[in-house]
Amino acid sequence: MNLSELTPRLTSHFTKTVLAKGFDPQDVILAIRNPAEVYPSGSHPGQWRVTGRGLCIVGKPEGNEFVLITIYLDRVVTACRPDQLATAEGRRFAQYGRGA
Repeated sequence: MNLSELTPRLTSHFTKTVLAKGFDPQDVILAIRNPAEVYPSGSHPGQWRVTGRGLCIVGKPEGNEFVLITIYLDRVVTACRPDQLATAEGRRFAQYGRGA
């Protein structure tokens, strides 16, 4: 996928997450304009992960836009949320000591 051909479109969740986590908007822009990696999500078909500047941006192409869904620190494992522990995948993840 070539991000340079798509116009980024922010969702309200994406914007709220950037603000809540205190990510530098300039880092977000630079990660999208010059990503280190762009690869398809293994867990959410149709979604893509864009990494750069220590961030992982999740989005999906829609027409000529790339809809920005969520963002988090790249390659940083955090504790599972209660809603994640309600899934078999989340419980397996936590069982290995990586998410609990």
